[in-house]
Amino acid sequence: MTNTATHRVATALRYRKLAVDAFHEAQAQYEIAVLDHVTARIVEAYPETTHLTFDHSTHDRTVELHALWTTHHGGTEELVLDIRRDADTTTLDLDELADDLSDALAGLHSAAWSAVRPYPRPDRRWTLDLPPADRIVRIAELVSAHHPHAQLITVDLAGDTCRVLDVTCADTSQSDVGVIKTISATDEHPLWPESTERRITAFARQIHALPHLRARHLARVGGPDEHTAFLLLPQTGTTGE
Repeated sequence: MTNTATHRVATALRYRKLAVDAFHEAQAQYEIAVLDHVTARIVEAYPETTHLTFDHSTHDRTVELHALWTTHHGGTEELVLDIRRDADTTTLDLDELADDLSDALAGLHSAAWSAVRPYPRPDRRWTLDLPPADRIVRIAELVSAHHPHAQLITVDLAGDTCRVLDVTCADTSQSDVGVIKTISATDEHPLWPESTERRITAFARQIHALPHLRARHLARVGGPDEHTAFLLLPQTGTTGE
């Protein structure tokens, strides 16, 4: 193969990769936008709803809604709407919501699966946590419950996964202004419980999928092949989960 032909092949492969990356980015943006649309419609009708349960068919990738729930401050759940029992009493278009969620969760690696808890309930139904109105504020609340002086977190957004690498905090034990310290996650000393990690990384992945939130809250680290980013935290003044 001549040098010209080799160059043409390499150029074609590079543009193909760029096109594939752009497609995946647009797909993730669509999936999270649909998730937010479904959330907005549910919260408008039932403001107290924090999560929903659903059946998911592995055969045709469709969703069947089961119930809407709220979680109280102590962690107890309360049924808001039993969809199968009370479908005729709600103003929500449940079939349309189910179709929308089926679209959002159709892909095996859909970004919207970040909102679904990784293991089904004992009744084999899945739980989808409705995204909060402000994801970055909720992340800050979750982080500050374990690291009250956190300023930012470093996240690894490689592939379909996301994990928190470390937390950067203001070191209040020092008298000097501007002293900071970094606390890294290790197997022996995780930054927080696994459930907290799952929630933080789910919101971080959703922020990454939406361009307007990504531009506002994520600062890329390294070159174009790096998947590490700083996520800057607002100071909420809260320390509870």
